[in-house]
Amino acid sequence: MDEIFLIEIRLGTTKWRINETISAIAKKFRLETFVEKHPHVTLFGPLSLNEGISPDQLLDTIGQVASRYEPIPFMIDGWERRKGMHGSVIAFLVRPPDALKSLTTAIAEVLTPITCSYNVWDVYPGKKWFHVTIANRLDPDDAEEIFSVIKKSDDMLPYIDRTRPDFFSGSVKLKKKTSMKSRQIIWPVTLDETGLRITVMQGEKILKEYSLLEKCWIPKGYSHTSQSWQNSLSLFRKKTGFELTSMKQTREGDIFLISDLHLGHANIIRYCSRPFLFSDVAEMDRVLIDNWNYVILPESRVFYLGDLRYGKHALGTEKYRKKLNGNITFIRGNHDDAELGAVPLSILDFMGLRFLLVHDPADIPPDFNGWTIHGHHHNNDLRHFPFINFVDRRINVSAEVIGYVPVGLYEICTLIKSHLSGGNPSPIPLRYRLCTRSG
Repeated sequence: MDEIFLIEIRLGTTKWRINETISAIAKKFRLETFVEKHPHVTLFGPLSLNEGISPDQLLDTIGQVASRYEPIPFMIDGWERRKGMHGSVIAFLVRPPDALKSLTTAIAEVLTPITCSYNVWDVYPGKKWFHVTIANRLDPDDAEEIFSVIKKSDDMLPYIDRTRPDFFSGSVKLKKKTSMKSRQIIWPVTLDETGLRITVMQGEKILKEYSLLEKCWIPKGYSHTSQSWQNSLSLFRKKTGFELTSMKQTREGDIFLISDLHLGHANIIRYCSRPFLFSDVAEMDRVLIDNWNYVILPESRVFYLGDLRYGKHALGTEKYRKKLNGNITFIRGNHDDAELGAVPLSILDFMGLRFLLVHDPADIPPDFNGWTIHGHHHNNDLRHFPFINFVDRRINVSAEVIGYVPVGLYEICTLIKSHLSGGNPSPIPLRYRLCTRSG
């Protein structure tokens, strides 16, 4: 087994969420012996080395290709079932950007001459199926039945509050009255992930990982609780703008918005796939507060749309409030304390558009016909609550969706007018991925 290698991108920030869903599926359908224990996207392999080729040569060859690539973002979105080499496979579908396709093709080109791949699709990298395996080696009839059950979950999405912590424990109740059978539905995910490292497996162990951020092989620290991984996350945040390091130039007279910081809440790192270590909530608080103050001046007008802090280990509300710049209007969230003096909603006009500001979009008054800016849903249901939903006229300013940095209303209005004038109703799932459209 140690002579078999696999080239992959292991999941990072989404790993916990994906594992929770896989575990739920395994438990419901008794698939424990068939599930993928280490969720990943395969780039090449499994493979063995040709005679005379050493593991070091394999690493050198991969490194020469990998050095030309930056971290690769991709979306995990929905389910798919296909026939595999050893039975049927049920998987999360990965929507690959051009960079992921290019990397896979480049690796195939350099490894094909020096390895023997046991994956028939490695000779056709342009036709590669990008996915994260949930379970494989399944009987085709069993796989079809399981897949039909989990696919039905899409229709139920609007009726569940996926932001509650007990959603992830499996005990959450539906907002809509349903049968007991429907309560057993496995809920799909639409998650944003970025491949920070290329992992080379040798048998069941990691041989080495190549950092696309640092442009080198990392000799140790592969665990997602390690100092090495914390360093990678820090570099990633700064490269993507999730962690600001200096004042950001803003437009005079702009109004700023953000929601759901959940300061002091360690579990939100897992629940919403935030790019921080679960064990270091203080680092998350520091970054989120610094981001706020690098954008917002003491005199800036700010609307905060709920859920400032959460959990018994969080600081008091007033202590957090004193750390934040700006003339802040607080919109009441479901986790906020009374001392914030928050209001249930607010209405304002800007650049010829009328906006209702509210924490939970379920609380929109039925007679309001403008645009709604909300939080509450985080990045847990990007299909229905993306950054901008042009059809339903909703804007989601949850911290994860807007890149952990307050967004200006001028930017929002400009995007709305630009898209509407161009006749493009496609949603913008994430503020920091404006080129990404839902499929």
